[in-house]
Amino acid sequence: MENFVRESNKIEGIFRDPTPDEIKAHYDFVNLERPTVEDVVRLVNVVQLDARLRDNISVPGVRVGNHIAPASGPEIREQLQFILDCCYRDWLNRMSAHPVKGITLNAWNAHCQYETLHPFTDGNGRSGRAIWLWCKGGRAPLGFLHSFYYETLSNFRA
Repeated sequence: MENFVRESNKIEGIFRDPTPDEIKAHYDFVNLERPTVEDVVRLVNVVQLDARLRDNISVPGVRVGNHIAPASGPEIREQLQFILDCCYRDWLNRMSAHPVKGITLNAWNAHCQYETLHPFTDGNGRSGRAIWLWCKGGRAPLGFLHSFYYETLSNFRA
């Protein structure tokens, strides 16, 4: 888990060693049976202390490069829960389509949906990669090259 957190931090330009709290928070998250929005909030509160869930219209919106995330509001919490529910149904990277919304999610697509939603004011990359790892059963290596990571997110959004 320490190597995963270290590599995930590097993608964000954080080159220090992960703290014991960060490692524990990731370990605890990846070992959940079924993550909830509150579980993601707890993880983000460890990796990015000043980050806030954008589930209230008073929370500022975010822009990452050319990507403008959906506006803050209660829909953010609902959409985040939908992503987590899809991950749960598709445990260990099985594909399935949501019967109403017609969305197909696997671990990588769920991560991309999460990053596009950008539910927090900060800490989305690290928490999104933790969700990806949970979808992979906690056993998959990160294996992203920095440029590949951002390029694939951009391609997904296009």
